Amino acid sequence: VPEALIETFSAAKYYTDVRSSYLEQVALALFIQQGHYARHVRKVRKACDERQQVLINAINEYLSDVLDVRPTDSGIHLICWLKAPWTEQKFISHCSALDLEIQPLSRYCQLEPKKAAVLLGYAAHQPEEMVENIKRLAMSIKK
Repeated sequence: VPEALIETFSAAKYYTDVRSSYLEQVALALFIQQGHYARHVRKVRKACDERQQVLINAINEYLSDVLDVRPTDSGIHLICWLKAPWTEQKFISHCSALDLEIQPLSRYCQLEPKKAAVLLGYAAHQPEEMVENIKRLAMSIKK
């Protein structure tokens, strides 16, 4: 915490978190100071980048006629734009029938998006699982 903000942060901590263990605070501070947190962040970022690329490749290979996707720095989700005649609801219903959880982008917008899109999360899934699910979805759509 910058020197100028120590008093403000101390007051906020006092009123919001009276029972924080000093031992845990010291352990966390050492974890950060010794570079373990930065190493963890690099490892997670690398894994997420790899998973994102696997998902993009699978979508481009198996669902390019349904979804338009491009790499982003959006963290652990991809925005996939639906191609006509797909709507968010139609696509989500189709995915739900296969036990695939997909969120509509409109859920996160104040105004209705100009183009239908869905949000795919990839952090909690193994690359092989994502490819298999994209293949299943593609086969189901092509029936």
